[in-house]
Amino acid sequence: FLVVLVVVLAFYFSRYLADAVVERLSLQAVAQLATLKVTLFFDVLIPGAMFLGLIVGLGRLQSGYEITAMAAAGVGRPSVIRAVLVIALAGLVLVGLLTHMYRPWAYEHLYRMEGEMAAQVDLDRVEPGRFEIGDEQWMIFAERRAGEALANVLVHQRLPTYRNLLRAERLEQRSRADGTIALDFIGNVRFYRLEQGGDADLVNRSDTLTVVLDPPPPVERNRIRRALPFGRLIDAAGALEWGELQWRTVMPLSVVLLALTALALARINPRKGQASKLITASVVVALYFSVIGTLADRVDSETIPIWPGLFWLPLALTPLLALKLWHQWRGPGAPL
Repeated sequence: FLVVLVVVLAFYFSRYLADAVVERLSLQAVAQLATLKVTLFFDVLIPGAMFLGLIVGLGRLQSGYEITAMAAAGVGRPSVIRAVLVIALAGLVLVGLLTHMYRPWAYEHLYRMEGEMAAQVDLDRVEPGRFEIGDEQWMIFAERRAGEALANVLVHQRLPTYRNLLRAERLEQRSRADGTIALDFIGNVRFYRLEQGGDADLVNRSDTLTVVLDPPPPVERNRIRRALPFGRLIDAAGALEWGELQWRTVMPLSVVLLALTALALARINPRKGQASKLITASVVVALYFSVIGTLADRVDSETIPIWPGLFWLPLALTPLLALKLWHQWRGPGAPL
């Protein structure tokens, strides 16, 4: 678990560090974004790590013949199963809290931070003496900073049909009541518009000029559903929302299901050793979450019915596990 956690954390930290160079993000913001991204994988990492941990732990008990000694001392299958189920139930509660309580809060916080990063223009990011790119449309240059404003500015705006060039002695930014952002150009404002289609260009001079930026686009429904609490998901009741609800339900159940799978796979062949079993377990857990992810995509796109949706895999796997465990435990023998 720790190894995977460190790898994922390093990946997102390096990704947001690259964004920090362009967006002028603080190290604290980078750490927050990377931590949020990593912790949102806990609903997958915890069941997978617990499954592999059970495989390794039960395998070591067998390789050291400790499981045989336990059987000789009267510690039978019920004791082993009880110990595994206690661990699985603790994991179920933990993952349930993560998916139903932490996941909506974390996504809401993450989307808010990403929205602030994606702002079209932010004068606080502009460093005097350097060209600053706001997004694919805006480029700003300022000779110096005058408090919260910029002095002697040059602003270039590129749109599909025309280009705008503005020069002014001072540039201020303010938020309007409707949530949009206004740029106030003050003092000897010069405005140039170059039409791409060859129409008449526009040249204008004024003392002041205000440019109102388009409001940021609303968060896509596919993304915003992850930030919705349980009650609002139920009220929305669309395919995307039901897919999210099923994800939040299946992930906690996966802890118990994978724990039972570990019991079914834990018995080691002495000739092959524990390494082969660990490889098999890694393939099983990778396939399990790959199938869950594929089912989630199919539910979102309404390719498969909402019900059973993501529950296809647990419903298909449960009877197979029951048959395997019954066949494995039907007679006397070692606890596994």
